[in-house]
Amino acid sequence: MTLTIRKADQQDKSVLHRLGAEIYRAHFAHLWQSASELDAFLAADYGLAQLESSLSDDNVSWWIAENAHPVGFAKVTWSAEIPNSDLSGVMLNKLYLHPAETGSGSGKQMFDEVVTLAREQQRPVLWLEVLQQNRRAQQFYAARGMKTIREVMFSTASQQSVVCIMAMDL
Repeated sequence: MTLTIRKADQQDKSVLHRLGAEIYRAHFAHLWQSASELDAFLAADYGLAQLESSLSDDNVSWWIAENAHPVGFAKVTWSAEIPNSDLSGVMLNKLYLHPAETGSGSGKQMFDEVVTLAREQQRPVLWLEVLQQNRRAQQFYAARGMKTIREVMFSTASQQSVVCIMAMDL
């Protein structure tokens, strides 16, 4: 089935709300020691009010990937500073697919679309954050030309995780 990638708008906030929580939990719930911290994280990222605000932000774009129905999404911030540096570029905040789509080529298609859009914006760098434990995602991005440039800590009240910052020149 052909994958379509389209820009999300305000009418898509409930789709992103549902997909965000569903896909994130499927891939990452096992990494959280506290269910309440996971719930708070998901509310902060995928709450309806947060999505409404984010979808209204000119510096942010959400993209929905769908075949017969929505199967994934991406979030891009067009101008964002790379932590602990004086560099700025396009940040790929999220690129998530339903587990059934993993390995189908949909992720590559979505990533390629983000690269094309970033180049159209004439930005110098594309960057993202990926959990150190997520080796599969690191390999995916490395195969597309991204390199780990630094590591930072992500902390909650009950745990800490190392986050790799990966980047590529556009």
